[in-house]
Amino acid sequence: MKDQKKGRLIITKKNQITFSLLLNAKGSATQINLDGGKSESLIGNIYIGRVDNIVKNINAAFIEYAPGMMGYYRLDSEMSPVFTNPGRRPGPVRKGDQMIVQIAKDAIKSKEPVLTSEINLTGKYVVLTVGQTGIHFSNKFKNPELKKILQDQYDESSYENIGFIVRTNAMFAQPEQIFEEMDFYNDLWLMLKDCGLYNNCLSQIYQAPPSYMVNIRDGYDNLMEEIITDDKEIYQNIRSYLEKYQPDDVEKLRFYDNPNLSLHAMFNLDRQILEALQKRVWLKSGGFIVIEPTEALVSIDVNTGKYISEKNAEDEYLKVNLEAAAEIARQMLLRNLSGIIIVDFINMRSDAYKKMLLDYLKSQLQFDPVKTNIVEMTKLNLVEITRKKIRKPLYELIDISMLQ
Repeated sequence: MKDQKKGRLIITKKNQITFSLLLNAKGSATQINLDGGKSESLIGNIYIGRVDNIVKNINAAFIEYAPGMMGYYRLDSEMSPVFTNPGRRPGPVRKGDQMIVQIAKDAIKSKEPVLTSEINLTGKYVVLTVGQTGIHFSNKFKNPELKKILQDQYDESSYENIGFIVRTNAMFAQPEQIFEEMDFYNDLWLMLKDCGLYNNCLSQIYQAPPSYMVNIRDGYDNLMEEIITDDKEIYQNIRSYLEKYQPDDVEKLRFYDNPNLSLHAMFNLDRQILEALQKRVWLKSGGFIVIEPTEALVSIDVNTGKYISEKNAEDEYLKVNLEAAAEIARQMLLRNLSGIIIVDFINMRSDAYKKMLLDYLKSQLQFDPVKTNIVEMTKLNLVEITRKKIRKPLYELIDISMLQ
């Protein structure tokens, strides 16, 4: 997956849906996102919700966040909700309360979206966290000199009941850039709190940025060598963002204007999307993997795809397994597979080869921005992986008719 470091972000509209595909250096999609339509993600949006019901036996509340739209809210003593109903008496969350809530997870099948009052506002360098004070750092932040400067200069008294997580993106930023962004998001949060007090209940007070903007914001500055779109409005939105927050990247933005060849056709986007929905994925070695989502888990089966002689079987099995591991890591991100994922690798007898395979799989999964964990490998070479459920998987978002 290292070849994605110098890729392209392609953004185009089709049938009122905005498709954004992150392509690696070889032209293969590593991420596919959609904005618009019925399946659009709501993650990050902020609303003034009303508590509809308290369910004590599961320690949860159900909150109506928009007219007719209900969400699940876990009651937690550590949360510090911001209530907006006038004259509310102090105490725990009660039925009828009005409060500021954010979508933390999209609705998945029959489950309502998950709401939280621990509001997060994500910038390029920092994440503002409501209720968690102080300055904290991403686990992947590896710049001890900058970390010490930020810790020494951070003034907690300047911020009320909020804190910040310094993102990996900030590792090569200047301290003043980081503190400037902290102040910007502090001002934004204060404005949102005022909106909560004066706007009507069940109204939306913050719209999360579209997926393509999140890709630009969350990518390291050297992740993409080109950002290409054929939509004038999207082009202007991106240009305005880059000029303000990432001026060094403005030159990467390109407007595609060729009436004889669409952007979809230029990069075979339809084919790439269709391939990301297929069960079978071929490997260069001639092997293949089969991906089958079920109600309870995602099953991934690794196959050699050809005859292998007994002489060098172990070496061949290892070769196919290692190639499959890299492809599985790419497919998990590409298709947004989540929950429990069981991978049935080709059986190997060598403990050394098994360890080599697990270590390699871990190295490939480290590029995944979603929290992913390898649980174990069983005696049957079954590897259990857990990947945090946040957004819907690709196969639930895309209908083939969208591409026609």
